Amino acid sequence: MHCKFLPALQGAQSKMSASDPNSAIYMTDTPNQIKNKINKHGFSGGRETEELHRKYGGNPDVDVAFQYLSFFEEDDEKLAQIAADYRAGTLLSGQLKALSIKALQDEVKAFQERRAAITVELHQSFMDPTRKIDPKPSSANASS
Repeated sequence: MHCKFLPALQGAQSKMSASDPNSAIYMTDTPNQIKNKINKHGFSGGRETEELHRKYGGNPDVDVAFQYLSFFEEDDEKLAQIAADYRAGTLLSGQLKALSIKALQDEVKAFQERRAAITVELHQSFMDPTRKIDPKPSSANASS
C-alpha cells in the first residue's frame, strides 16, 4: 500500500495546521475561499517573472497547485502534458493554479452535496451496531 498526503499550501517544507486556516483546503471551504487560498498561499514552482518563466519554465515537482491537481486529474496523459507545458514555460503559474482551483472546487462541491444528503435516519442506521452487513459486494452478487 502506498499512501501520499496532500502538502500544505505553503509547500512540502511546511505543515498543515488547524491554527492556520490558510495552510490547507478544508472540505467546508467555499469556492471563493478555495480560489483565494490557492492564489494567495499556494507555493509556486514558477519563476519570479513571466519572462523568466517563459524562458526557463517552472518546476511542477514543488508547485502545490500541480501537486493538488495530480490527486484529482484522472487522465495521466493530460497530467503529464500539463507538467511538460509548465516545465517548458508555455503554461504559466496562474494558468496552472486555475486548473487546480477548478478541480478542487469541483471535488469539494461534490463532497458537500453528498454530505448534505445524509439524513439523521441514514446516520443512525449506519451507526446501528446491530445492522446486518452483506459480506459480498453488490457487484459480486450481480455476477454470480
